[in-house]
Amino acid sequence: MRRLLYQDESRLEYGRRFWRDPVKRERLLRHWLDVRHPYSDRLRERWLPLVDRVLRSESDHDDSLDAALQSEGFSLRVVVKEIPPVFGAFFKATDR
Repeated sequence: MRRLLYQDESRLEYGRRFWRDPVKRERLLRHWLDVRHPYSDRLRERWLPLVDRVLRSESDHDDSLDAALQSEGFSLRVVVKEIPPVFGAFFKATDR
């Protein structure tokens, strides 16, 4: 059984909701990978494949996902913490 903080649960839940919609997913990626975003380098260089994997997953498989991530040296909690934040005004500025 996994243990996430409420803030992390929210980040995961809302991230998954946005990730399901291709338009919203593209908008998030454009925002997160923009060179002005403070976490763009770390997401691009290390975390994007894992963040994508977690956001594409179904919530009813979180325990097995966590076990798989742990076998790779990560955990669901670690990857969820690496989902970048969205900056309000900055997010609007990336909308095209």
